[in-house]
Amino acid sequence: NGQASEASPLYNMLKTPRGGQYQLQLADGSKVWMNAGSSLYFPTSFTGKERVVELTGEAYFEIAKDAQRPFRVKVNDMYVNVLGTHFNVMAYDNEEAASVTLLEGAVQVERNNEHINIRPGQQVQAGDDARLRVLNNVDLEEAVAWKNGYFQANHTSLAVLMRQIERWYNVDVVYEGKVPDRKFGGKIPRKSDLKQVLTALEISKVYSKVEGNKIIIMDR
Repeated sequence: NGQASEASPLYNMLKTPRGGQYQLQLADGSKVWMNAGSSLYFPTSFTGKERVVELTGEAYFEIAKDAQRPFRVKVNDMYVNVLGTHFNVMAYDNEEAASVTLLEGAVQVERNNEHINIRPGQQVQAGDDARLRVLNNVDLEEAVAWKNGYFQANHTSLAVLMRQIERWYNVDVVYEGKVPDRKFGGKIPRKSDLKQVLTALEISKVYSKVEGNKIIIMDR
């Protein structure tokens, strides 16, 4: 009947390809910025007692306040519970740990019956082990640099940096030998072309060649 259809909203799946980004506004006025290679499953309207969306990849959320209907982001086996706040969720499958970084407000991270409340400037990390880990005084600018149009590295390993580059430029990175043990700092504007980025890496003695859609990090 009509009442049943009203209680069962339609759901959308939005996917951003590698090399792309997208911003959307949900039915409650909440705003979501989606990073490359991510997806968001969300209802066309929020009709229940809570607002739930499901994320893979990475997104930045600015949640509209509604004390009567808590907002929940499901990511892997974890929930981020919100009333109204600004936070970043990073949960790419090929990264070592998922993370929730809080910029403003308050959130609760829930996983395997463990519940942790965090304050602005804190980050929760969820790795392969069962326990959640809380980091204090994280670099908030670094956490949301992707949303603001650049990648910010702060003692970042080459492997992590190259996974970002794979997502930004829709390329695949392979290594001729073992992954060079390099750490990087600084900012790379997202509008930089791939050749500029690879030239910058050569300054740190990371040499590469491009074959079609593949970047080969050379062993020398």
